[in-house]
Amino acid sequence: MKILYSLIAASMFILIAAACGSDGDSSDEGSRDVAASFSFEAFGNENFDKGQPISLDTFEGQPIVLNFWYPSCPPCRLEMPHFEAAFQTHKDEVAFVAIQQLGLDSADEGQKFTDEFGLTYAVGADTSGTVIREYEVITFPTTIFLDADHTIVRKWAGPLNEEKLNELIEEILPAL
Repeated sequence: MKILYSLIAASMFILIAAACGSDGDSSDEGSRDVAASFSFEAFGNENFDKGQPISLDTFEGQPIVLNFWYPSCPPCRLEMPHFEAAFQTHKDEVAFVAIQQLGLDSADEGQKFTDEFGLTYAVGADTSGTVIREYEVITFPTTIFLDADHTIVRKWAGPLNEEKLNELIEEILPAL
């Protein structure tokens, strides 16, 4: 019986660790163009009308920061103010897109999260799970950095602080 409880405890630890992410960098330099046609409906905020479709084509020719999250994920909540601050700093150079995983939390909870944090960039829920599958997201939060051609430059699993986020954004900015 002790072995069974140990196996259950170990399995739960692995699931929790995967659900809430880990600090880590997974460089995908030169990776393929992934999910160029993905689309989801935006939550309402000052820049996007609720239900407006968002796709990579919306940000043609711009580098993109894709952030995968869900509202009840503590590390996701921790990093969101940093993403809004980075968006305010880089909004003329880089597009930001936050994609909610549905399951543990509803789209309505995602909208409340967007309102609570005052997020002004593109935020919405992946209602079909297609985008999360296409980008092979297995931990939350995960952030993927795309260059202006929408090729993956870097994938980061785990929360980002403002300093590291800005450092990684610099990697996708076009050289002047």
